[in-house]
Amino acid sequence: MLRQLSPLALALALPLFAQDAPPAPPADLWTSSIGAGLALTSGNTDTRNVNVSFNTVWDPKTDRLFKADAVYLTASSDGETQVDKATANTRFERMFEERAFWFGEVQYLRDPLKEISYLISPLAGAGIHLIRDERRTLTVDGAAGGIFEENESFGRETSGAIKAGESFEWRLSEVSSFTQRLSGLWKVDDLSDALYHFDAGITTTIVSRLDLKVSLVYDYRSRTPSPDVKNGDSALFAALVFKF
Repeated sequence: MLRQLSPLALALALPLFAQDAPPAPPADLWTSSIGAGLALTSGNTDTRNVNVSFNTVWDPKTDRLFKADAVYLTASSDGETQVDKATANTRFERMFEERAFWFGEVQYLRDPLKEISYLISPLAGAGIHLIRDERRTLTVDGAAGGIFEENESFGRETSGAIKAGESFEWRLSEVSSFTQRLSGLWKVDDLSDALYHFDAGITTTIVSRLDLKVSLVYDYRSRTPSPDVKNGDSALFAALVFKF
């Protein structure tokens, strides 16, 4: 009798054990980080560099991706401000082929040294991953949209816009990575009025959730309000980045 009941008892008990098993943890769709750096030196020249950054990515590991970032940079030497700018970007991508995607984005720039009170550019376009493997990703894209700008000398301006960009990500090791971006934004009303951006950086993990990042940023505006306003400016910054 016991031998006949034991298979039945085992069959009834298995669902109970299955119900007691803890559910699998949900996938972490969001990854974010915040960074800050400060450098002060004195001697023949007094310099001050400050940078604050924020980054967030939503990646459900499907054909969709959302990312946003914001950066504030300021640098001065002997009391003269050399860099003072704030940028922000939001972007949504969706794959429609194995390597190709379409996207929509909005970028923001504030740069008083170039007399840009604000520049907002909503764009839509498409891109392709020329290289995409476990360690490297090389991407090119193009977009069209508009520019809304307020400039101290030119006043408010609205124009159509076209943009081309390139980005490269390289995982150097388990703890280090290299990133690089290059883009150009042109006004349709005057293609000689363009804004070019370049940045490159190396990130290394110090301890869990804490990275050290060194970045070089260069921006160039082809048209300036006056000869006294520099077309280009660059900055080299180091920051501690906390991931959460």
